[in-house]
Amino acid sequence: MQEPWARAVIAQHPETGETVYILDEVPMTDEEMEIYKKLVDILYWELEPPKEVGADYQEYLNKAARRAVRRFRLRFMKSPNPRISWEKIEYYLIRDMLGYGKIDPLMKDPNIEDISCDGVGRRIYVWHRRYESIPTNIVFNNEDELDSLVVKLAHKAGKHVSVAFPIVDAILPEGHRLAATYRREVSMSGSSFTIRKFKEEPLSVIDLVREGTLSADLAAYFWLTMEYKSTGLIIGVTGAGKTTLLNALSTLLRPTIKVVTVEDTPELKLPLENWVQLVSRPSYGLGAEKIGEITLYDLIKVSLRYRPDVIIVGEVRGEEAYVLFQAIATGHGGLTTLHAEHVDAAVKRLTSPPMNIPQSYIPLVNFVAAIKRVRLYNPDGTYRIARRVTDVWEIKEYGDYRLVAKWDPAERKHYIYLEESTVMRSIAEQVGKDLDWVLEEVSRRSRYIKWMTAKGVTKIDEVYRWINEYYTNPAKAYEKATRELGAAESFE
Repeated sequence: MQEPWARAVIAQHPETGETVYILDEVPMTDEEMEIYKKLVDILYWELEPPKEVGADYQEYLNKAARRAVRRFRLRFMKSPNPRISWEKIEYYLIRDMLGYGKIDPLMKDPNIEDISCDGVGRRIYVWHRRYESIPTNIVFNNEDELDSLVVKLAHKAGKHVSVAFPIVDAILPEGHRLAATYRREVSMSGSSFTIRKFKEEPLSVIDLVREGTLSADLAAYFWLTMEYKSTGLIIGVTGAGKTTLLNALSTLLRPTIKVVTVEDTPELKLPLENWVQLVSRPSYGLGAEKIGEITLYDLIKVSLRYRPDVIIVGEVRGEEAYVLFQAIATGHGGLTTLHAEHVDAAVKRLTSPPMNIPQSYIPLVNFVAAIKRVRLYNPDGTYRIARRVTDVWEIKEYGDYRLVAKWDPAERKHYIYLEESTVMRSIAEQVGKDLDWVLEEVSRRSRYIKWMTAKGVTKIDEVYRWINEYYTNPAKAYEKATRELGAAESFE
């Protein structure tokens, strides 16, 4: 938000009980609107492209807009009008020319995860971190206005949209995912769009521990499995937080290994140095011919030429899953996500068309982690929405799934059962130790994670640095963490 010109209030209707996101923007007066339109014309006709190679176009346009406001304001200095707010005009000018117009304040609200417009005359809905899906007071009643915004969104993402190509699936400059339709070609209510917002700074594993998404013990378990290149599958419904968890777990990898990520859209942001990021490309041909198309299947095949230690696929949906499992079978580590709510459903999807993974390949997946949105109730009956890793299974054989961790909603805590863990036993065999040594190592890493949490280390680069410290000299890093954490606990 940008006060005093825009502010948001979430209110409940006294009669219907409906929760509404109300955006309150100070409107322009008639005189201000006239000046605003003239300034838009001036910038449209007089603005020249920057002469510097590699210039920041956003900053260049921002300065040009502010300069135009100052020049125009000088003309009114001799006869100042107290009803004209130049700061307000500048706000609207930058909002509409450089920002996202009427939805720009929504784009700047860090509590909004999703913005959805279903057509002309319909209220825009947002997905709020606390209130989930709620309507706003923003409506596009004019078709041309909504069409223009969809065109602008497409251009910001570097894509084209028109009557001939009425569907857009792209990434906005800030990393947010855009899906849009143009006019009434494929959407009966006119142009529509959905923007799925992503944090500029991805959540780290410490952020997830602080929020309760997973416990320190569970994070330590994942850390050890990641170090030994175990294969993991993260499952959940849309918006559950699968990609966030996938990104956070990726930072637990040993810094010297080589990682290749394969995605439809570039959502992963890893602090790893030896990282190759591959992104699929849609067809640019017409008709049935897929001219120039590069699929996830193609990318996973080519990724093997990079000799990766670990292959991370943003999401598996089709035949690319078979190639991924082939790679895992030859000794590569792997991480990916899948739309499913339970390990049984996940395995059924993997073994059915179009993935068609043989049942004998299913045990190649070492662990399956389910993440869900849950309700945390307060004593007064109100609740808030939170994300939790609710279950973690290990796959011993097809049909034999062992629960090693579970979130208890009544106790609001995670329970972890590693005594029967096949993955922990496998790691023990690899390092020539017994199970007790491995479980002790999980305990040590859990305490190290608790120390980072208490220390306030949250930024993903900082977390990665301290993880590397542990890899470099585990005894020294653990001793430091234990000493400082013990002092903090004694002080409390």
